Amino acid sequence: KISQKYGVSLTELLALNGKTQYSVLNIGDIILLPQGVDNTKPYVTYSSYYVKSGETLWSIAEKWGIPYTELCSINGMNDSTYLYAGQKLTIPIHHIPITYAPDGYGEYLDWATQAQYVIPIGTVFKIVDFYTGKTYTAKRTTGANHADCEPYTSADTTVMKNIWGGTFSWDTRPILVVYNGRSIAASASSFGHAGNDSAAGGSYTTWRSGDYGAGYNFDWVKGNNYDGVFDIHFKNSTTHNTGKINSSHQANVKIAAGK
Repeated sequence: KISQKYGVSLTELLALNGKTQYSVLNIGDIILLPQGVDNTKPYVTYSSYYVKSGETLWSIAEKWGIPYTELCSINGMNDSTYLYAGQKLTIPIHHIPITYAPDGYGEYLDWATQAQYVIPIGTVFKIVDFYTGKTYTAKRTTGANHADCEPYTSADTTVMKNIWGGTFSWDTRPILVVYNGRSIAASASSFGHAGNDSAAGGSYTTWRSGDYGAGYNFDWVKGNNYDGVFDIHFKNSTTHNTGKINSSHQANVKIAAGK
């Protein structure tokens, strides 16, 4: 497993450490790696999961913090697949090592291969505005091209609004996303869109913020005095409507990463 993780020949790894294929490893053992091996490269392992009654592919994907499309692809399934209790699924487990960041800056993590797994859907995290140092809490509730998030409480909404000069805006700002002991370089706008705080999340609603009109309600955090979601971008994330990189967001991510 170690040789696969770091892309090293098993024969070379055994020889370097004076071991054989029959050697036993103990927790805490130091393993030498060949010079030049990148020990910050993300890697994937797989686990088996048995479906529980009432679960869907969507709920399982959220439980494991992985994209719905990835779960379907690995298991050869689609929107019309029927799940039954006890059914065995393969779950990808993404391991994202901590990367170096200068003091006061965040890790420069690629969205598709790193950041979306460090900050999965359902995560509640702290945001630090890079220029003012003001903080507020948010929850990632959806988003595939980038993270769509919601202020966690009405107090968080007030702080965010104040940071943008007393109004909600599409203007972008560099931020740090702080979660699980890690600080990730990112960029945010504050404009709430595609949601209605008065209607159930995921339901059909006749009004949605940002002139989105009637449709699917992208608002799951209630009582936060905020309608819909706001955007957080990471390295190489893209917009939903164009599928392309937003240059303003990407410039901010580099600022937050000290680049």
